[in-house]
Amino acid sequence: MTHVSKYKIPQSVERKIVEAFMRSLFSTSATRGKARIYSILTSTERIMLAKRLAVILMLDKDESYYRIEQTLNVSRSTVRRLHRRLLAGHFDPLCRIFNRNLSLLDYLELFLSAGLPSRAGPRHQKRLDMLRTGRKPS
Repeated sequence: MTHVSKYKIPQSVERKIVEAFMRSLFSTSATRGKARIYSILTSTERIMLAKRLAVILMLDKDESYYRIEQTLNVSRSTVRRLHRRLLAGHFDPLCRIFNRNLSLLDYLELFLSAGLPSRAGPRHQKRLDMLRTGRKPS
């Protein structure tokens, strides 16, 4: 569980902090973005975000709560909470991005690779490139 200070900051300050954070991560190449994510987030936080994304995508694909719980080792309350937010439309922009015809594992592979070159060699790099662009390798 992540720790957030109990001391509130003004909403205008919070907005500025979040905007600066987003610009620092996403205003450059994917390789730099991944390096920045790895320097800011702990491995636990990266796993938590990857699992949260996986839950959302599995719910969007109408997977059962049980299958999601067993596959990702998450609690029913987490699945239920994210499902309510999904039904309320909070994740619509995210779901539109991921509604290409890729499997959940493909998305997780893309999410965890975050633009870095493949460590598994050139054949795997071709696969990652194909997943990113949505085109078949030539």
